[in-house]
Amino acid sequence: MAMRRITLFYLFIFPFFLFAQQGNYEVLDTSKVEWKSFEETNNLFQKKQKPVMIFLYDKNDDSSSVMLNQVFSLDEVASYINILFYPIRLEIHSKDTLTFFDGNKYANANRNKGVHDLAIKLAGGVPSSPSILIFSKEAIGTVYPGYKDRNHIFPILIYYAENAYKSTKYEDFEKYYLKTYPPGQKQIMTRVLVKWKSMEEAFELNKKVPKKIFVNLYNSYNISCTMMRLKTYNNPKIANYLNNNFYCVNMDVKSQDTINLFEQKYINEGASHGYHQLPISFLSGKMNFPAFLIFDEKSNFLDKKQEYMTPEIFEPIIKFVGSDAYKMKKWDAYLKSFESEFVKEGKDFKK
Repeated sequence: MAMRRITLFYLFIFPFFLFAQQGNYEVLDTSKVEWKSFEETNNLFQKKQKPVMIFLYDKNDDSSSVMLNQVFSLDEVASYINILFYPIRLEIHSKDTLTFFDGNKYANANRNKGVHDLAIKLAGGVPSSPSILIFSKEAIGTVYPGYKDRNHIFPILIYYAENAYKSTKYEDFEKYYLKTYPPGQKQIMTRVLVKWKSMEEAFELNKKVPKKIFVNLYNSYNISCTMMRLKTYNNPKIANYLNNNFYCVNMDVKSQDTINLFEQKYINEGASHGYHQLPISFLSGKMNFPAFLIFDEKSNFLDKKQEYMTPEIFEPIIKFVGSDAYKMKKWDAYLKSFESEFVKEGKDFKK
């Protein structure tokens, strides 16, 4: 997918939409998205940080109209955006004068095909119509040009809402998203390859036949957790490595089970957040998902990771621990000499 990336300066003031005003356009909008002005978005961001989605559109463009009035009218799309983003719409031929975050005013000087100067600044050039511009919490803007239907707008939204942009290129995330949720397929059908065990079973087995323990902590409401379970851990080669070198545990972080571990009882207290005591304890209360824990053969805690990973990213990490290379090498040195099975095969994993 073609993208343009912009790095915004003045990161310390996220008034990057300071005093900007939304234009009043006579264009049909039957979407269910709760569009906000630039100024309103700035004020809301000061209270609670969320990604910002800007819809750049042309009121005379059919694709823009379909996206505005059909895609953004879908309940699941609109609800996801309204809850997890600050959405703004900007008609690219607006005649309004707008003041941007840096204090500069932008107008439509009737050049560059009549496109507003702010739209050109945001898109890094004359924008395709329609386009979506997402600003992450770090004020990095990325443009996703072209019409997006329901199946192709969701991976973009999830990529930012679940912080996958911090660890994975968008092209890779979209590839595995579409493999996990194929367009037009309502039910996910897959064979589970990892031999998942309960927490207590894994640690009990470790006393008899020592192996490292891998604990996947998943939140069923998190899409990227599902992607990792089905397309990262369940990849045949990854699953085989996990089964041979680890006892694997798959724990719902909102489980109601009582778990006895390390001479301590962990329960779900029924608090409003719904999280079980065990993941709260091992994640130090930072409930970011996907997440996994690793223990050594003596049940000592080794490491935790809290980010989305494709099979390609996960492979060297799990083998660094599984092979005991972590006892002899620093991570950077190990990674330089690591030979991926993806490279050996000359292609990506197919499952």
